[in-house]
Amino acid sequence: MDRIILLGAGKIGAAIAELLGASGDFELTVADRDARLLGAIHRHDVRSVRIDVEDRDALAKAMTGHDAVVSALPFHLNPTVAAAARAVGLHCFDLTEDVKTTRAVREMADGAETVFMPQCGLAPGFISIAAAALAREFTSLDAVRMRVGALPQFPTNALT
Repeated sequence: MDRIILLGAGKIGAAIAELLGASGDFELTVADRDARLLGAIHRHDVRSVRIDVEDRDALAKAMTGHDAVVSALPFHLNPTVAAAARAVGLHCFDLTEDVKTTRAVREMADGAETVFMPQCGLAPGFISIAAAALAREFTSLDAVRMRVGALPQFPTNALT
């Protein structure tokens, strides 16, 4: 059974914990600095650990003994997660769509013996899975075009 550490117990992290926990295929640890969020994970088969991922030593210690890390953290923390994953020898998956962060993770992955998979979130992650599932429904297909809208940093609710 693969041992996964999931970093981040917010809404997305909690959803991932539920999906991975319910599969029965993983030994799952959820880590976050917020004890309240960890307490909201109600799966008896999921271990929780309180850590601050910005503490590199604590992060490496929490990751040790796992096979992979899934980051459901804010994008700016993913280079730290990737560096720790590289140091400990874990496969690393994150949900970021941030281009600068993705480049940093790819640079760290160069020459690694483990997988580093940024952009596993909505786009291009989920949208690619959805496109493949839709494409399988056709006997002949010329093209698939999927679009994902981005949320503005400063929303105005104006339709411009």
